[in-house]
Amino acid sequence: MTHRNTEQPKNSITLMNGEALECFPKQSPQTKFASDKMQLNATGAYLNMGIKPCKPQPNADEEKERQKELFTDNAFYLLAHSERILRDSRMFLAPVAVQNGLAYTGTSGFNAPTVGIYLEWWATCPEALRTDKEGCRSLVFHLAGSPLSGANRCAEVYEDGRVKSVTVSLFASHWQSFTAINTRYDKAKHIYQVYTLEQVLDILHAEDSENWNYSVEIKERFMQSEINQLKKSIEQITAESDKWHSMYADTWLKHNDEEISGAFSEFQSFKEHTEREIDLINKQKRKLKVELKSGHIKNTTYQRTLTPLNKQIEALELKVRTRQHELFDQFLSAGISYCMIESYMNKKNEGWF
Repeated sequence: MTHRNTEQPKNSITLMNGEALECFPKQSPQTKFASDKMQLNATGAYLNMGIKPCKPQPNADEEKERQKELFTDNAFYLLAHSERILRDSRMFLAPVAVQNGLAYTGTSGFNAPTVGIYLEWWATCPEALRTDKEGCRSLVFHLAGSPLSGANRCAEVYEDGRVKSVTVSLFASHWQSFTAINTRYDKAKHIYQVYTLEQVLDILHAEDSENWNYSVEIKERFMQSEINQLKKSIEQITAESDKWHSMYADTWLKHNDEEISGAFSEFQSFKEHTEREIDLINKQKRKLKVELKSGHIKNTTYQRTLTPLNKQIEALELKVRTRQHELFDQFLSAGISYCMIESYMNKKNEGWF
């Protein structure tokens, strides 16, 4: 389950999976900081997607480029250690030197991502885990494009560390999910202790056991991502199918209104008559119970009298179900169920149309 609430308890952060992670306040925390919220960018620097820093730029800071390469070189290694990293806030909040951005909004919403933010994003955005026709796996790690048109020029990293520019489909689902996660931990990045990426890698390497299988971990995560993507596709297809079937049913019912209304009216009359019979039997049952409690009859007499009354009720309820089936089974071949008919008639009686 993904938790959208961005309220964070004191000295901890609540992860996307709902788990609370203990944090360690800095000795001199930054009490004031600019919130990384999405906003329009008036400089025009991000209007041309072709100049996004997917590759090292001539004037780029060498240390930042080194840190970015350290991240891309170890992206799959970090992904394989997700559980471990998500148990340590200092690892989770370790900064990543990748600057994403959008046309019109610039870098707002994308500033200061961390290792944990990327791991949560890769876990909740299955489209960011890619497998090509040759079976080569890659991770989208850099986002650049237009939030309006969806045109984009992003970057992906392969298991062997190769970085390649890529145009992704469903761009909105990439950048919207990333900014939602990134801004979720906006305050935590400023007030809690963090490791450097080098420290995170050193700790993980020191903890690796000899029998730890890196490739199995990666394979499982990509398989789970594919399953999540299929589930999302099924949900979308189901929603679309339900919408069209609802439109079809509404049109069909209106076209056959006279026949439907007649069958429904006949059934309702029969049902109401049968329910009155059941009410009379239930009154007999209540009267019988009063006689038992007052001591006028024994329990054996009560049970002998109660059993046939219950059987009468069961028989009447069966008659209602049978009559319902007889009257409405003829419409099932058209894809129209009794629930649809009942909903249609209720709306009609309430004056919806």
